Amino acid sequence: VSDLTPQPPKSSSSRSGDAGTRSVRGTFEPGAFEFLFEFLLEDAVRRGATDIHVRAGDVVQARIEGALLPLETPMLTPADTRALAMRVLDANGSGERIEDVKEYEGSWSLRGVGRFRVNVLRQRSSFMIVMRVISDVLPSFEQLNLPRAVVHATRVESGLILVCGAPESGRATTIAALVNFLNTTATARRHCVLVEQPIEYLHKSQQWSMTQREVGSDTNSFEDGVRSAILQDADAIVIGAMEEPSVVEAAMRAVEAGRLVIGRLQASDASTAIRHLLHRMDGDDQQAKRLRLAEALHAIIGQKLVPRQHGGRRILATQLAFMTPYVRESILDAGTAENLNDALIKGRDQYGTQTFDQSLADLVLAGEVAFEMAIKLAGNPLDLELQLRGTR
Repeated sequence: VSDLTPQPPKSSSSRSGDAGTRSVRGTFEPGAFEFLFEFLLEDAVRRGATDIHVRAGDVVQARIEGALLPLETPMLTPADTRALAMRVLDANGSGERIEDVKEYEGSWSLRGVGRFRVNVLRQRSSFMIVMRVISDVLPSFEQLNLPRAVVHATRVESGLILVCGAPESGRATTIAALVNFLNTTATARRHCVLVEQPIEYLHKSQQWSMTQREVGSDTNSFEDGVRSAILQDADAIVIGAMEEPSVVEAAMRAVEAGRLVIGRLQASDASTAIRHLLHRMDGDDQQAKRLRLAEALHAIIGQKLVPRQHGGRRILATQLAFMTPYVRESILDAGTAENLNDALIKGRDQYGTQTFDQSLADLVLAGEVAFEMAIKLAGNPLDLELQLRGTR
């Protein structure tokens, strides 16, 4: 990786010994890192970095094309990382709390470079900062490689749309694309309240009237933000995290009050997402909870980022579960993950549903993902191999 510092500070040192003299990595001169970090950040973003790691006792690192790469910078000192942590906290009105911070999540922007989701944490009694790059441009379905059938998820006035996946699988970006599509194509003006922590993508009012609230600064919790949104005449509510039972219950009540709810959930697939929701919903009667969920749920978009065949940024593989008669039956009958996959396969031609394995097959046929990688990632490798055998 080339040096990202336009004019690196004088930081080299040498160490002498019987074997001669060898160079070792020095440290930034006092105050130099804070000044040069903006240049580092700008160049890393230009090169397509998705994350930047800043830790005392190490060089700056950037995740580029899925790999975490060390940048040619001097070693950082605790004073360097503390200065950056203070800058981030100050921007969020929390600078005076720096001595009490163990973990902190917020947003931060650098003019002319972009916006970042920032995590500040303590490690070995010093500060570490992890920055996730947030694009200034709202994404489209095509740019994210979302299937065209995802448009079906937006054709509803009320109901629950879930976007699920592992952490760092692009769930927030997919939600931003859904909201942007609705905001730019809606025929009737509606009020959308987004409750997030932190606010990532910025949405301007276009066809919809957009209100963005950040947990911690604009509202006390996700639960409070969702419950208040109903009183704030929201037609649509976007929930940045649906991990807590109280938030799931608030979301269900919002749907039952006629609202469209789009939520982010940490779950590996649609079947796991359904299990999580049922576990977190109020009540002991499992069948009653299944009926309630089947009535509220409109769509689940599951996603995974997979390596491309020829390198570059990872590409999205998607599972689409719309509330078709087949999916509804699977939920009400306490079907297994295999039952749900069968329901998605049955509904593909008529409803646009699909399994992860079907998405992987499409990516292989398009030349985006290697056959061997798809087989490795498949839920049912044998079926996928048989499906692709005649097309290779």
